[in-house]
Amino acid sequence: MFARIKKAGRYEYLQIVENHREDKKSVQRVIATVGRIDELKGKGDIEGLIRSLSRFSERALMVL
Repeated sequence: MFARIKKAGRYEYLQIVENHREDKKSVQRVIATVGRIDELKGKGDIEGLIRSLSRFSERALMVL
């Protein structure tokens, strides 16, 4: 899984995406659209999301 920015019109959205194989092709599936980047940055929600997800990582190091 990974995060990506998807452009739609004049807005950019943060999405969580996974890759999997169908036959011999790699296919991406959107797990969740988190929200518009400008709104997430404005509220500081991106940092909160990263902080929350880092609790589940054994190797991630977060600098405050």
